[in-house]
Amino acid sequence: MEIPANFSLATPSAVRMTRDYGDYSSSYVATGGVLEAERHLVLKVNELPAARRADYGSFRNVASSDTQQVLTCSISSPAAGAVAVMKSDSTAEQLNKAGEAALERRDFATAAELLKRSLEKDPAQKDLWYDLGRAYAAANRHNDAVAAFRKQLEADAYHPHAYGELAIELQQQTKVEDAIAAYRKQLEIDPGDRSSHKNLGLLLAQLNRDKDAQAELETAASLPPDDPEIKMALARVYERTGDLEKSQALMKTVTGSITTSGPDIYSGALRDNIDPNQTQREARQTLDSIGDQFDSGEFNRLGPSAVSSMNLVALAWARLGWAKFLQGETLEAMQFLNAAWALSQSGTVANRLARVFEKEGQREKARHMYALAVAAGGAEIEASRQALAKLAATPDSAAQEMAKASDDLHQARTISLGAVSSSTASANFILVFDSSNKPERVEFADGDASLNSAAAQLRQKDFPVKFPDVSSIKLIRRARLACAQSKCSMELLPSEPANSVDKAASVSAPAVKP
Repeated sequence: MEIPANFSLATPSAVRMTRDYGDYSSSYVATGGVLEAERHLVLKVNELPAARRADYGSFRNVASSDTQQVLTCSISSPAAGAVAVMKSDSTAEQLNKAGEAALERRDFATAAELLKRSLEKDPAQKDLWYDLGRAYAAANRHNDAVAAFRKQLEADAYHPHAYGELAIELQQQTKVEDAIAAYRKQLEIDPGDRSSHKNLGLLLAQLNRDKDAQAELETAASLPPDDPEIKMALARVYERTGDLEKSQALMKTVTGSITTSGPDIYSGALRDNIDPNQTQREARQTLDSIGDQFDSGEFNRLGPSAVSSMNLVALAWARLGWAKFLQGETLEAMQFLNAAWALSQSGTVANRLARVFEKEGQREKARHMYALAVAAGGAEIEASRQALAKLAATPDSAAQEMAKASDDLHQARTISLGAVSSSTASANFILVFDSSNKPERVEFADGDASLNSAAAQLRQKDFPVKFPDVSSIKLIRRARLACAQSKCSMELLPSEPANSVDKAASVSAPAVKP
């Protein structure tokens, strides 16, 4: 397959497995604009003893999972000199069109520069301050974004979206009361703005202003499409105001459990007595809803709402995996539980994955997962400790596995990098993965500005993320880059527990610009 020169291709990881009964291998190489892919499966026998079932199941799972990997590609952003290509005598309209094109391809720095130059030539252009504000916001130039949105509102006090965007920026700057006022102005202009009802409701819920939060969240919940994040937050508001019946009914649709509080929502959701069919329907509804938000562009801005949606993704994957296990679909169960574990690092999810391994006769993997479950914590830590003790050869070996598990947890989500910086420095990033273990987007969040340049290098790295199937879901991960003594490493941070989804200041951008 030939790839255009301006496309950057992310290939799946190569796989190789060798057993006495067969071999499987795959390779994917992109060189000089040409992709070469090969897969080989060789079976040497027609049947295996029943005792080898678990081993063959693992072999088959790896081979079938590899065939579901997808290729991803992105259009390379133009070089820094792209702005200079626009001649100094370019018209305001030409600069505007070029800036809009840069904004669409997410080249935000170029977009901001071109739109700014266009405004310098003609400050009276309709909506251009709004577009410039969007470019600044996406480029993490938040003070400039606030100023641009305010300029737009000076020019047009009834702009259909500017107050909503201004509110998001003010909220991210923790100017809470100013953000609330801006959200209310946006809703005066457009009472049907679902995103603003949602964002305002989540913010008010975070501040425990439950009466006002309830009104906004109920309005947001009444507007399509279905949104599990709104349901979760509204359930907690109902719980705090004493309306337990409504709270439990909403929570059950998202988690499968009526429990709305406690440190470990996975424990209630992954019970042995769940209805597998209903659980799968509810989990799929959650994933479809979040996938729709990715498709609509609502999560293009990587705000707290986009990040917190990963809590619900992990919970839905865990519910699907456990339901499939209870129905005897072990291989698919492993795929979903593995993906949920990688995303959530929930001790309860690790416990369920260990139980799957144990039932399949994979005692060594089961022991290790039980040890990781103890290290990760949660409501079922004692159950995991007891299960590990039963599988371990001696009490001392169980203790050794538990002692080692904490380091294993950290190492499993950390990758080593080259000398990104020669000084001691650290910074936080947000990474976006789309059906690949290489990130399609790397956004600097905060920290030492000297590490901002690491983004290009990070886009070429493989990270320990997993997708259990092909869907519209993308993974949005927070990560921390730390450098010391000319050595750098990056750690993927676990998603917060799903029951803390309303604790963060959550914002989401309008889906589309009219």
